[in-house]
Amino acid sequence: MLGTRTLLGLAIDEHGVMVAEIGGRSGRPDVRRVGHWAFPAPFDGGQAQELGHQFKQYLRANHFSSKQAVIGIPTKWVVAREIVAPPANPEALAGMLAIQAERAFSLNASELIFDYCGQPSTSEGRKILLLAARRQMIEQVKEIATVAGLQVQGVTVSALAFDRERSKADAARGFGLYARPTYCEFWSQGAGRPDALKHVPMPSTNGMPDDRTQRLAAALQRLIMLMPQQGQTPPYQVTLYDACGGSEGLVDRLNERLAPQITVRQGGAELSGGLRLEGAESIAAAAVAMTGAGMSKPQVDFLNPRIGRRQTSPHKRLVGWGVFAAAAVVLVVGAVLVDWQRTRSDIGTYTEQLEGMSGDLEKARAVVDRMAYARSWTSQTPEFLECLRQLTMAFPEAPTVWATSLALNENSEGSLVGRAVDDTGIIEVQDRIKQNGAFSDVQMIHIRDVGRNSNEKEFALKFKFQGVR
Repeated sequence: MLGTRTLLGLAIDEHGVMVAEIGGRSGRPDVRRVGHWAFPAPFDGGQAQELGHQFKQYLRANHFSSKQAVIGIPTKWVVAREIVAPPANPEALAGMLAIQAERAFSLNASELIFDYCGQPSTSEGRKILLLAARRQMIEQVKEIATVAGLQVQGVTVSALAFDRERSKADAARGFGLYARPTYCEFWSQGAGRPDALKHVPMPSTNGMPDDRTQRLAAALQRLIMLMPQQGQTPPYQVTLYDACGGSEGLVDRLNERLAPQITVRQGGAELSGGLRLEGAESIAAAAVAMTGAGMSKPQVDFLNPRIGRRQTSPHKRLVGWGVFAAAAVVLVVGAVLVDWQRTRSDIGTYTEQLEGMSGDLEKARAVVDRMAYARSWTSQTPEFLECLRQLTMAFPEAPTVWATSLALNENSEGSLVGRAVDDTGIIEVQDRIKQNGAFSDVQMIHIRDVGRNSNEKEFALKFKFQGVR
C-alpha cells in the first residue's frame, strides 16, 4: 500500500506525457497533482536525453516531488494476440510462451519484449493475451524518465490499468474505451481478463459535441461488431474513460444513438483502489500510478516481463549442471564415433550410385527447364498477377496500411514497400503474408518513421513467391 509515500503515474503517447502524483491519506489513496507536458514535436523514439532534461524542468516547475514512477504506453506501441497457454507452472510456462511468442510475431525476437495477461493453470489450458512491444521504444521512454531523475518501477499499457480490480472479479464480458483528441483505445475483457486491444485513430472534429458523438458512436458500433461475441447477447456494456475534456452529456448522447444494442457508462469517477479523480485529462496517468500502489502487480510489465526473464542459479547448481553437461558430451561423442565407423562404408557405396545417376539427373533437369519455359508462354494466369493477387489479400480493408511499390524478378524474389499509420498494421500484413503458403523467406527489411511532418510509418519487406499449389 502507499502509506505516506507518493508515486507518479506517467501516461505517455507520441504527443506528450500525462502526469498524476498520488499519495496516501487516512488509509485511502488521493491525487496530489496532475499535469500534461506536450512534446516539442511528435515522439518517434529519439531524442530521449533532450526530452528527459526538459521533462525534469517541467516536473520541478510544477512541484511534482515523487521520484518513484510507473509508465503507461499506448496500445499503438504494442501488438496483442490471444493464444491458449498449456497447463504448466509459471517457470515452465515462461519458457514455452517465449518460443510461442517468437512464432506469433514476425519481427526479430531480440527486437521485442513479451509479456501476457491472464491467469494460467497447472491443470488445464487457458486463454491468455500475449503482448509484444518494441524493445527500443521501451528503453527510450524509460530513458526519458531516468534522465528526469525518476526511478521507474514498471512499464505497462495505459488501457490495461483501467478497471483492474473489476476485471479480476467480474467474469462477465465487457468493453472499455479510452478517448483522446486524436485517437481512442478500445479493449474487451471476458472471464476476468482482457482478451483484445485496439488502437483507433480518430480524425479531428469541428469542435461540435454532436460531431464528436457521431464519430465515437460509429467507432464503437464497428469495433464491437468485429469482436467475437462468444455467445453474449445485447445490450453490450461499454465503459467510457474520456480524457478530452469539455464533454458534458457525452454519455447520454451516446446512449441515445446506440441504445438498445449498446449501453455506455461513464468510467473514472472512482478508479480501482478507491482513488477519486477530478479532471479527465490525467485519468490514464492516475490509473497507471495505481498499478504500482497496491500489493498486486500490473497486468503487464515490459520492464519486468514474465516471458524471457533471465533466471539466476546458485553456484552449486551451476557446478552440478556443468558435471552433467560434461558427462552428456562424453556419451554423445562416443555414440557419434561408433555411428561414424558403421556408416563409413555406406557413404562410399552411395557416392558411387550418385555418380552413376548424374547423367540421368542432368537430362531430367534440362527437360524440366524446357517445360517450365514453355509453360510461361502458354499460361492463362501469369505468375506476377497471381503474386499481386496474393499480396493484395494480405492487406486489410481499412485504410491503415497500403503499398507504394512492388518488385518481382525472374527468380520470383520480390520486395514490397509501403506505409502505415502505426506498427500494428505493418506487423499484421507481414503475418498474413508469412502464413500464406504461396510465399517463403518473408523478412522485414526495415520499419521507420516517414518524417517530422508525418506520423506515418514506412516499411519494406522481402519474400520469395512460390506460387499457388
